[in-house]
Amino acid sequence: MIRNVIFDIGNVLARFRWKDYIEERFPEDMWQKIADATVRGPYWDEVDRGVLPIAEIAKKCAALVPGYERQIEAFFAEREKLVEEYAYSASLVRSLRAAGYHVYLLSNYAGDLFDYARAHFKFIPLAEGGVISYEIHKIKPEREIYEELLRRYDLVPEECVFVDDLKRNLCGAASFGIHTVLFTGLEDALGKLKELGVTPLQAMIFDVDGTLWDTTEAAAKIWSDVAAKYPEVKDDVTAEKLKNLYGLPLEDIAEKLFVSVPKETAIRVMEECVKVQCPILAKGGASLIGDVAGAFAKLKEKYRIFIVSNCRSGYIEAMLAAHDLGGLVDDFTCPGDTGLLKADNIRLICERNHLPLSAALYVGDTLPDEVAAHAAGVPFAFAEYGFGRCENPDYRIADIMELTELF
Repeated sequence: MIRNVIFDIGNVLARFRWKDYIEERFPEDMWQKIADATVRGPYWDEVDRGVLPIAEIAKKCAALVPGYERQIEAFFAEREKLVEEYAYSASLVRSLRAAGYHVYLLSNYAGDLFDYARAHFKFIPLAEGGVISYEIHKIKPEREIYEELLRRYDLVPEECVFVDDLKRNLCGAASFGIHTVLFTGLEDALGKLKELGVTPLQAMIFDVDGTLWDTTEAAAKIWSDVAAKYPEVKDDVTAEKLKNLYGLPLEDIAEKLFVSVPKETAIRVMEECVKVQCPILAKGGASLIGDVAGAFAKLKEKYRIFIVSNCRSGYIEAMLAAHDLGGLVDDFTCPGDTGLLKADNIRLICERNHLPLSAALYVGDTLPDEVAAHAAGVPFAFAEYGFGRCENPDYRIADIMELTELF
């Protein structure tokens, strides 16, 4: 079983754009000579090895093309612009980490350039570590750089896969028993990783109240009308009260909301409330929180979408019908359908959709959501804009659309 995914940086997580860099700065008749003296020259590996000062390497490169000293100096002056982060890199690392894999970096990289990358590239702090050539003055495919990565993080080679765009670097890794993937593009690499059993995040499971929509105002009116039919109920039903209770099992909501009556009566009133509300809510009257449809449509390009909520049958259907979301949701369930609470329903939705728990993310807005997600064995994203608070979420979002950027 592969537990560790190791990435090269250049042309895998960040584009090594040396041709564009040269063409942006120098006349066309100089391109070949500058390239041959620098990135295609005999001293470029020494840049990544980190032994010689950059000024000395620049002089050696300039000596290869007499008369171009000023141009070579200019080439080295802005080298940080040689590499730019791919748009997918941070979300790729996050999706692997969310699925339970350890992610490391193994790259030939100059020290000053890596300092720049560390400050500007989003994927670098998301990795759990790595070995960069300048640190140990060894470069791929030299054996010592692979040995250092395995030693530093106590990695078992057979539990690792290395993704690089150069075959010679993969051969170096393979000599240790590390699985390898030749990177020719993101989709191809993901397919090859899947063949090795590596499955990044594949699905998102959503809570409803406070995460996807807000029914508190509408429900407060509906529930008040129902409660008014029971003279013994003396409790007011307000949107604020409901916001503090949503996320709990309905029996608990009933007991905490209708405190003026015995528990059995409270539950009976609650059952009528939730039965009456669904047809009404299905026709409107409750608003989505943020651009749920837009987020679902974007997420659907990469992920399966599920819903698990602590509610009675018909409630999730009401939301989907009211906002025409049914075509974007693969499956859903709730205690009203299964008799199970949230943690078990998360497991159930994964099981019946042939989805590993490690490949799902639960998105909710309350501490019970967090507890249920972790009890089920899936990572948890806290919707900070919702109704509750959380203690130790794996991710935080201030808007549902942030999921499309995070993952």
